[in-house]
Amino acid sequence: MDEPSPALEGEHLETTHWEDARHWLSIYSDLLEFKRGLLDQVRRDMAKLQPEAQKAAEADLKIVEGQMEGYQKRLDLWTQRVWDLHGLVLDPEGRIIRYKGAEATLTAREFQLLQFLLKHPHRYFTVSEILSQAWAGAALFPEEVRNYVRRLRKILTTMQIPCDLVNRPARGYSLMFRGDL
Repeated sequence: MDEPSPALEGEHLETTHWEDARHWLSIYSDLLEFKRGLLDQVRRDMAKLQPEAQKAAEADLKIVEGQMEGYQKRLDLWTQRVWDLHGLVLDPEGRIIRYKGAEATLTAREFQLLQFLLKHPHRYFTVSEILSQAWAGAALFPEEVRNYVRRLRKILTTMQIPCDLVNRPARGYSLMFRGDL
């Protein structure tokens, strides 16, 4: 992974308190959502600008997008830290997930999907993105992806893992933490 953006004041990745990790997870999620809103607004308004102003706005967009990449990397670090502190363990050899004394063996595709989504929390992926990135271009139908999502949701619920595999129209699927972590 590339170097993440610099830590914000008061941020200590080595914390042993999950509440601290969850706090920073929330901060970076909020920052990303705020920047997404800015980008959406600027993109909508760019057409109204004169060509010279559009060029300047495009340069600004690249700055904001760069900041967002850094924030996403920090969010990923804090996500991993939360899971480390809560005891979520993935065993790729046996395709086993362990959480607070519970254990489940997943199929290869279930494990790949979970691993992919855990590496990219709070990001949305379309069915075609899941096929190309999580399963390296597997020749599956969209309905099959939905079946794997449904099966993974059932495993998360059964093991009482405090996250949800959500679907948002036009955005795709994402693994989202519940507030009660």
